[in-house]
Amino acid sequence: MKFPPHKALIAFLFCSPSLHAAVIDVIPGSHNAPILSITYSVNGSDVVQNTEATDVVSNSDTPVYVKSVSISDGSPVVLSHFNTEGAVVVNVNSQQLTISGIGVFNNGAVTTSNVGLAAYADAVAGTSMDTDLKNFTFHDLLSNTVSGQGADYDLLFYRGLQLDDYFMVSERWGNSEFEVTALDQNGNPYANANVLRIGANGGVIYTPDGYQVYDWVTGYAASTNVATQSQAITLFSVQKFFESTIGPSGPVFGLRINNDFEADFKIVGISANSFSDNPLNPVVPETSACLFALAGTGLLLRRRR
Repeated sequence: MKFPPHKALIAFLFCSPSLHAAVIDVIPGSHNAPILSITYSVNGSDVVQNTEATDVVSNSDTPVYVKSVSISDGSPVVLSHFNTEGAVVVNVNSQQLTISGIGVFNNGAVTTSNVGLAAYADAVAGTSMDTDLKNFTFHDLLSNTVSGQGADYDLLFYRGLQLDDYFMVSERWGNSEFEVTALDQNGNPYANANVLRIGANGGVIYTPDGYQVYDWVTGYAASTNVATQSQAITLFSVQKFFESTIGPSGPVFGLRINNDFEADFKIVGISANSFSDNPLNPVVPETSACLFALAGTGLLLRRRR
């Protein structure tokens, strides 16, 4: 069918993909990849969880590694490869460096944001380089706030993620949201990509009963970091950043994290296929041991106002 010029323009506006980024809520039943089962490695033994827990079933500071996740995304898919070769954190919002209650928990060891930029950024990057549920960022503000003051930091990956890859997010008690923006190989947001709001709560800072806005309750909690709240997991496809949009569609070389709602989380790339042939990020070294070398170039020390 042919349209007159003015009607053709109207048809284009109504039928074409979005020209601007939209905010998409990733919650159970909406834009997530539903979890069917999870296999963990605990003390060197595999633990298969075919049904999610209802609350805490184990609390200790012993590592609990996610080994694979079976999801339903059109058909059952087993994800057992993780994008953990390397990551760095840059553009840290300097407000965090003077506020208590922000940091990284790692099997009982704590690195707070006010210990210093390099140590904090290194610890945050480390949370995305393993699958241990007892290694995550925490954001329990005890003084002041960074809410409404822009992004917290940029998390850049050694290897970019393709559209058929996924992100796995775990969050303590599964009750708080945070936003992620996809970054290109230059560390800039994709102009027309969607912003994903993980665990959206309708504008409230958290769900008071926990777990409702994340997909899978693991039952594993840390004994020295709120032992009554286990980690909950949600997965989503990288493709969600570019769904119903125009313009470039990945790879995703990093995420801009906006955590105004104080989620306690970790986020890791996961796939059914090896990441070995995914594109390399030109500014990220393979291991976090190179962070101080990056700091010497000024990359690590750039801060967002």
